[in-house]
Amino acid sequence: MDRAGDVVTKVEDLLARRAAAVQDGNRTAFLADVARRDKAFVRWQEQYFQNLRELPLATFRYDVPDGGVEARGRGRVEARVYVSLQLDGFDKVPVESEARYAFRQSGNGQLRLVSVRDPAFEEKHDIDPAPWDLGPIEVESSEHVLGIFDPQSIDAAYQIIPAVEDGIADVSHEVPMKWSGTVVVYALTDLTVLSELDNLPGGDPNHLDGVAFPVRAGPGSGAVASTRFLLHPRMIYRNDATRDRLIRHELTHVALGSRDDTVPTWFSEGLAEYVSVQPIPAHERMISRDAVEAARAGLDGLPADATFNGSASAANYGISWYACEYVASTFGETALWRLFDALRKGEGTGSDDQDDVLVATLGIDSAQLARGAGEKMLGTFG
Repeated sequence: MDRAGDVVTKVEDLLARRAAAVQDGNRTAFLADVARRDKAFVRWQEQYFQNLRELPLATFRYDVPDGGVEARGRGRVEARVYVSLQLDGFDKVPVESEARYAFRQSGNGQLRLVSVRDPAFEEKHDIDPAPWDLGPIEVESSEHVLGIFDPQSIDAAYQIIPAVEDGIADVSHEVPMKWSGTVVVYALTDLTVLSELDNLPGGDPNHLDGVAFPVRAGPGSGAVASTRFLLHPRMIYRNDATRDRLIRHELTHVALGSRDDTVPTWFSEGLAEYVSVQPIPAHERMISRDAVEAARAGLDGLPADATFNGSASAANYGISWYACEYVASTFGETALWRLFDALRKGEGTGSDDQDDVLVATLGIDSAQLARGAGEKMLGTFG
């Protein structure tokens, strides 16, 4: 067995060869350091290489932290590995993710890779795998959109990519703030990626048709490489106005990025709904029955942050949308964006302390706004 320093050097050299093989498109070199005994693992590494080659990579590299390599005995070596991957034209900086790799060292000192996943390590460190880490992907792109599909969803790419392109144009017209105008969208038939997202609204992936989410530059980092969005499998082949509206809703969150993290949830979601319906003729816009029934029962407040995505979420989205409709129709559309800036000022505003900001900006409090929203909703939907 080699000395510890020699083993570390061999691990680093092996990973450097892998990274170079990905960048060069050299499949043979990528697989050369993979142990051949586990045929399923070899097949996965073949697929993983193909996945990576599908992506527009600006950066792909491996790093091993000090003390990250451990000899476990009987020729087994484990390494804590940082994988840095940057999607060209879509990520502002590389995205660094952690993994635990395992190697087998032969009697002559040669290392071979035997594993790239450790479920216990991933759970302990709250690691969310990307689609290309989990199974086969298919990639389609346009000028502003990178679509990540799987073999079961790829046939919808010709519908989804143009719909997202149209959505980007629509949202850019409505949102008076600078943003990249580009997006990565996941359209996957498996729920794993959606289920494992941090801070999933409501906690149940089946209650969401789609979700926008930040991709941070690394574990514990406050820097955001990009904001992406994901469609629930049931929405992938739904080629209609409902899916287009959902796409615009999620793109609004993408455009606003972290800027809407510190405003009340009702305003963040209501604003996204407001933007999403603007291309739809007024007489064709739809709202949930729950929202209309809540308005009929009388509204005396706006949805609270803590319970927004609970059992009354369908009503909450509609109420929030119509709160924004009321602001726009009563005070002018620019008032929505003045309110947005006021609510996110400083450390932001929660639903419990929003009245001071509402009164200062609009001259009304949350109860008055809720009543106005309810009256407007009933005037529109009966």
